[in-house]
Amino acid sequence: MSRYSNYTYCIRSDNLDLIEQALTHILEQEDSHRIPLPPLSLDGIELSIEEIETDVKKLRRYNSKLSNELWAFGVFVGALEWTIIKTFPDELLCHRAKDAERPRLSELAIHLGTDAFYIGYGEEGSIFMETDAKGGIFISGSVNEEHSEEGKFFEEQINLVDRIQSLEQKAPQRFFLLNVPEQIQTAEQELKEEEDKRFEEWQEQFLDDYTKRYFCLMTSDKLEKWKVRFRQNRNQLFNKKGGKQLFRAWSNAYTWQDFSDMPSGFLITFERAIGRLLGGTNSYWHLGREPLVYRAYTQQKQLETDGARLLYFRPASYAVN
Repeated sequence: MSRYSNYTYCIRSDNLDLIEQALTHILEQEDSHRIPLPPLSLDGIELSIEEIETDVKKLRRYNSKLSNELWAFGVFVGALEWTIIKTFPDELLCHRAKDAERPRLSELAIHLGTDAFYIGYGEEGSIFMETDAKGGIFISGSVNEEHSEEGKFFEEQINLVDRIQSLEQKAPQRFFLLNVPEQIQTAEQELKEEEDKRFEEWQEQFLDDYTKRYFCLMTSDKLEKWKVRFRQNRNQLFNKKGGKQLFRAWSNAYTWQDFSDMPSGFLITFERAIGRLLGGTNSYWHLGREPLVYRAYTQQKQLETDGARLLYFRPASYAVN
């Protein structure tokens, strides 16, 4: 099963014209040039749409090479007057341009005079970058030291914040720089409570079914006491006589629940909650295993029909042989 990943930017503006103009201005300032989507070729042979669709794995392997000659932006209509941006390469706006003093996302926030943030989760780590119109930057999370200097996300310093939830604090603090609406502040906790409730309801149904099947001779009073013990000491019960059978039954049943496929971990519930809230009607919050560049080549008309703006640039470092 593939590892869950997502790389998404959120801009507090629903004016796609201004966002497109700002992105174009910032990229052109570093000598990158706006272009139409070029033909995709591998080893000098131009690929048809059909070939791209049937050879996604090859395209993924080609991504690092392609990023040297093409940068792509998908600007998607979000909700609550926010806009969602996807890029190729994924973390393009998190980088600084050559000799720049701040990452491109911060330049974009300043240029638009608004707030913006980035949520990134993948094998390299989990990062939340906040930027505002005054040039402020706050980064929480962590990265794999193999991919970045210790304590830094590319050139930016990661702020040390308390990531451990206390028993008294049900929801961790996520926003340290931006003053966002209450809906965004509480989105993570609301999603967590919903999923906890769904899990508890499912677990109760599982316990009823399991006890009826395996403990049919036990009195109702003893069954209820057993359920209480299960809820309080589930792991210990699994290790006792008959526990392995119970564990297998519980695990197999849990695997088939739709919420079991949802990843968990630092920032993940937050990322999904923000996506659900700001993703918009035709949500492209999560593109799945097919990156933006794949969709640009195979689903360009559909993206445009759904209201997305697709922008392409030739990087300044690109040189024609």
